[in-house]
Amino acid sequence: MRRRVLAVVGVVAALGAGGATAWAATTQPKAQVATDPKGDVGDGDLDLTRVSFKRDQSGRLQASLTLAQVWGAKDLLASSGPPGSLCLKVWTTTVPPDTTPDWLVCVTTDKTGALRGSILRQRPNKLPARTGGADVTQPSDHTVSVRFAQSAIGAPAKLYVAAEATRPGCTRGSCVDLAPDAPKYLTFKLRESSK
Repeated sequence: MRRRVLAVVGVVAALGAGGATAWAATTQPKAQVATDPKGDVGDGDLDLTRVSFKRDQSGRLQASLTLAQVWGAKDLLASSGPPGSLCLKVWTTTVPPDTTPDWLVCVTTDKTGALRGSILRQRPNKLPARTGGADVTQPSDHTVSVRFAQSAIGAPAKLYVAAEATRPGCTRGSCVDLAPDAPKYLTFKLRESSK
């Protein structure tokens, strides 16, 4: 009798484990992707053509930004004015497009000429404050990927994202390329809200 009970318990446990695996697979958010037309910015500007956003297998968030042209870290250096940047705009407590993003996750070039990832928190009437770093890789001559922990942006249940590329030395909106073009954005649901 004891063996029979243990066998039944084992089957139920196995089914429960399988069910948990199936549930985890269905709750992984689907990657979100937006494209942007090639050549919609001026000569010399960084021309975004694609942005994708997902949660990787380790639970970290990952954005990949693709440019039309081959580029490298030196292409973000500025002879004068601010450096160029590739940024993910992230809304966690507000909804775009009529509000300022709560966070920026940006790729720039440091003093050594290497790509650097930064997480910046937007502040009313102040410049954004750097709150941490993000891991940067360049999987191709056109694409850069940036990874960061969900907790780095407050572990929201839902967020909205869009990408922007800003030419080195740019101080005007006309040399910024967006993907997707405003007022569009991507919606990413990480979990059910407790509210």
